[in-house]
Amino acid sequence: MANPLSVLIMATPETSASSVSGLYETLKAAGQDWEMLVSGEPAAPLFDLKLVGPSTEPFSCGSGMMIAPDVTFETAAQSDLIIVPGLNLSPYERIDPKDHPGLAWLKSKSQTNTRVVSACSGAVYLAEIGLLDGLEATTHWAFENLFKKFYPKVRLRLDLGLCFRSAEQGVVTSGGSTGWQELALFLISNYGSLQQSSRAAKIWLMADRGELQAPYHSMIRTAPHDDQIIENAQIWIADHYAVDNPVAEMVENAKLPATTFARRFRKATGRSPMEYIQSVRIEEARQLLETTDLSITDIGEQVGYMDTPSFRRLFKRKTGLTPAEHRRMFGTSRFARYR
Repeated sequence: MANPLSVLIMATPETSASSVSGLYETLKAAGQDWEMLVSGEPAAPLFDLKLVGPSTEPFSCGSGMMIAPDVTFETAAQSDLIIVPGLNLSPYERIDPKDHPGLAWLKSKSQTNTRVVSACSGAVYLAEIGLLDGLEATTHWAFENLFKKFYPKVRLRLDLGLCFRSAEQGVVTSGGSTGWQELALFLISNYGSLQQSSRAAKIWLMADRGELQAPYHSMIRTAPHDDQIIENAQIWIADHYAVDNPVAEMVENAKLPATTFARRFRKATGRSPMEYIQSVRIEEARQLLETTDLSITDIGEQVGYMDTPSFRRLFKRKTGLTPAEHRRMFGTSRFARYR
């Protein structure tokens, strides 16, 4: 029987408790729980897991749960794999390395044969130490503006739930919140077997949500910036997104040359004016699909699209789902059984 893969899961005061505990329990069960619950075969654990942090003293993590690391950054032995779980971080402000002692340790380990992977906002740590430069990576969709502003070398793919260049080696990033489940199944599949990942999905009731994160993405409209003219334009868009040719009206209201307005708008929001308007319209369409019984045609017209086929195509391109699929996934009928 092969030796279990040695795994260190970072546990710091910023740690998301659900991400740490979910990853720990799922990986700990691989090679053991199915054997105990179903097959009666001898247990053969895939992973030898430890929590690593700044101290072994218990501390209250980001959500308030107490966590006690097994080893410290100074005493941890070399491992095959390091997992950076989801972290409770600001989606607007760049982290200060002085406040995150695990960064220097992580950077030193990433230069060895240790593989580094992340779940959710843990990708911020990987981006901060340059580990994601030039690579496709994903994270929680709420961190889109942070990455665009401070980590522009990262080829951000928020539409995807999992990003990796090679199954055998290199960085792996997974999407937001419960996206850690995709990372866990990836690790079980590649360091165990497809059968073991199937067994884990059955034991933990992990539904197949596909490879996309795009359907869960919501537009962040509150990213701070100090351009008052663009802020006024955003306020105007909130009430006038459905008008014909809204970009021209914004430019006229701003009293700026069109090219100057477009440049300042992109700098402030990370999107071109038209991209921003499309995002607002699609977000409004999502809300209507989720909360009303209006027809797809009526919803398209309400958000500014008179041509229903064009609206359907744009919606699918932006979200990964058709309007009807989105309604089935997030509409009131799905949750009516809870009432």
